[in-house]
Amino acid sequence: MIKTLTYHPDEGVKEHAGLIDFKELAANHDCTFWVDLEKPEDEEAYILTSDFKFHPLVIEDVIAEKELPKLDVFDNYLFLVFYTSYYKSEGELGTKEIDLFFGKNYVVSIHNDSFPVLDRIRNRCLKDERVLSRGADFAFHTILDYMVDEFVNVREAVQKFIDQLEESIFSGQADQEILKRIFELKEDIGALRRLASSQRQILWRFSRGEYKLVGSDSLIYYRDVYDHINSVVEHAENFNELLSNILEVYLSMTSNKTNAIMKTLTIFTVILLPLSVISGIYGMNLDFPEKHIPGSYFMVLGLMALIVISLLAFFKRKDWL
Repeated sequence: MIKTLTYHPDEGVKEHAGLIDFKELAANHDCTFWVDLEKPEDEEAYILTSDFKFHPLVIEDVIAEKELPKLDVFDNYLFLVFYTSYYKSEGELGTKEIDLFFGKNYVVSIHNDSFPVLDRIRNRCLKDERVLSRGADFAFHTILDYMVDEFVNVREAVQKFIDQLEESIFSGQADQEILKRIFELKEDIGALRRLASSQRQILWRFSRGEYKLVGSDSLIYYRDVYDHINSVVEHAENFNELLSNILEVYLSMTSNKTNAIMKTLTIFTVILLPLSVISGIYGMNLDFPEKHIPGSYFMVLGLMALIVISLLAFFKRKDWL
């Protein structure tokens, strides 16, 4: 599916669907346009080589799935592989890839996943023609800005989930499922940090004005996006440290709980040991002298009770109970 927005000083912003003459649009430098391809079919993807003349190796990168962001610089355009993150479920993060071409008067985006954020950008372009009228570099910045803001939404969801983890642990409701969630979230946060760090390096190069396609008037906007992605990296590092602390507290509380159980069992063992010795002695098939003393049975029971009371008092004085 292809959706296109065009801007011309005489016509304003117009929306187009399907295939149009992109080669003619690219040649008209008075026109700025954005082409978005979602799950493109072969006929739609063909415009990348026929109309825009993108390098075949870059087209291979569009088709292949990659693990990290990348930026390729050509004479007339830039090719960027960019990722954003989203909150899949409780304590689980996912990533989406979008491929972006940035030329003198156009931006082309290709993606196989659904990006609701692109619809918000498109609606903004239709309501505010300044997004496209300022040039392709500003339109390209706008897409990156919205993509980075998706990380911010994830950050808020992760913070809320971590707060729930802390509440469960300190309320004594933690179990093995909590431990599993902590490890899974730590792994996802680590992947998020690697992605954001790689994209931070790319945006830093944009903010410094290394590319001739980015005008000097737009540099300040790229610096703002860089600040946002830098904040994402810092929060990811903080989340990773926070999860490590939560894990340490959980393991410590589990250890303390185990120690408390072992202490209780040990105390009962110590109390029962002398009773077992006494009952074992009197359980032997022997004729004990005190056996003929009236009330000797109750005397032995009283001795056992006295031992139990004495041991409990001793443990209490030692603050073991």
